[in-house]
Amino acid sequence: MEMPISEIIDRLSILKLKIERIGEPHLKKEQEAFESAVQEFKDKGTQINDSWIDELYEVNKKIWDLESDIRKGREGELGLEEVGRRAIQIRDLNKQRVSIKNRIIEETGLGFKDVKMNHASD
Repeated sequence: MEMPISEIIDRLSILKLKIERIGEPHLKKEQEAFESAVQEFKDKGTQINDSWIDELYEVNKKIWDLESDIRKGREGELGLEEVGRRAIQIRDLNKQRVSIKNRIIEETGLGFKDVKMNHASD
């Protein structure tokens, strides 16, 4: 099964963040594979806006920043109020992320929209 272009672009943006922040050299090969997949869509005539990668990168970067201290087990230092505030911001950013991915699907005509039902990110 082929991965939708919206998912490829989202994963590519996350890989760029991981390479930047973690510096794992083996991820470079994975990044190249996702870049190659994007190019394959372009070669097939799919109109791909390069700004989509930047938009998803920025949203995923904000999510990463908000989750960082929580992932490191520092919620005690942050306090429950701050953890809750971050959770709400992460939820809102995930809404933006889904919206961007759905826009990619609309503009390319490829894939299916992500529809949340009875979900906090609705």
